Amino acid sequence: MESKIKRILLWLFAAIAIPANAEDPQPPAPSEPDGIIGGHEYVDLGLPSGTLWATYNVGATSPYEGGDYFAWGEVEPKDDFTWENYKFFEGYEIDPNNGEWAVLEEIGNNICGTEYDAARHQWGSGWRLPNDEELYELRMMCWNKYTTENGVRGCRVYGPNEHSIFLAINSVGPLWYGEPDFFDGLDSSFWSGVLVPEFGYNGRPIEPSNRALSILVQTDTNLQTSDCRRASGSNVRAVVNPSEAGVNMTVGDNDGITISYRNGNILVDGVETCCHINLSDLSGRTICSSPVESGIYTPSGLSNGIYLVSVSDGRTILKTQKITIR
Repeated sequence: MESKIKRILLWLFAAIAIPANAEDPQPPAPSEPDGIIGGHEYVDLGLPSGTLWATYNVGATSPYEGGDYFAWGEVEPKDDFTWENYKFFEGYEIDPNNGEWAVLEEIGNNICGTEYDAARHQWGSGWRLPNDEELYELRMMCWNKYTTENGVRGCRVYGPNEHSIFLAINSVGPLWYGEPDFFDGLDSSFWSGVLVPEFGYNGRPIEPSNRALSILVQTDTNLQTSDCRRASGSNVRAVVNPSEAGVNMTVGDNDGITISYRNGNILVDGVETCCHINLSDLSGRTICSSPVESGIYTPSGLSNGIYLVSVSDGRTILKTQKITIR
């Protein structure tokens, strides 16, 4: 009898128990870009500084592409990285009491927005490398989650306003002295424009430092801040701060206007008067610019690719949209 009662009680408990794998609260859906600056999309994460983060890396066209690799302070990409082919390398110093390190040309402890800033050089329009305070905001004021999107592993970072960006782990990384890094395909790093102080064995400062601050995304872990040797290759995720001079912001959303491409024509609908159209590539370089009558514009000599079309009333940009020509 006692055994039967135990079996009944166990069945009742099992029937009313909450499943261990009950659905957890889900994060917000990935957000759309909030606008375009200089031909490149950005997301406003709602951060105190007002910093706007690019939706994809320099050299990429979507968040799921790795883009180009740069050494810290170099503004042109490459694939194979060494101390000897680093633009600012001057030699080695060996101190029996302090260790061995690379002797580097002095270009500053913070290169954000300078001639050594790859984001500024490649994109212009106010884009630059993030600084240490902006990395701190991303790390401490945002919520991030390791995930896989479109078959690409990485970290989605949600701002206080629930807008988000995706930082991808690249399937193939840059070479270090002609060989894949040990963590190739397992992590990705993204440069800041700020050096990390470095010291030898006996506490003597190494100046200029051989290492710079970066964002690090690793397999199965969330976003971290780290530091990398300056001569190694990392991606660049650019930022814009609208409070800085020279930033030309373009809001790209107006549901009353539609832009499409058919049979060699760009069609604009929803604009009552004559409008002006500007066609640019993804680097922000203007391909053509012209007034448009009756909502039809026929560009000439365009090769296949992705372009940005901006429609304005002559003073204000009304909408910006990507079009694909195949």
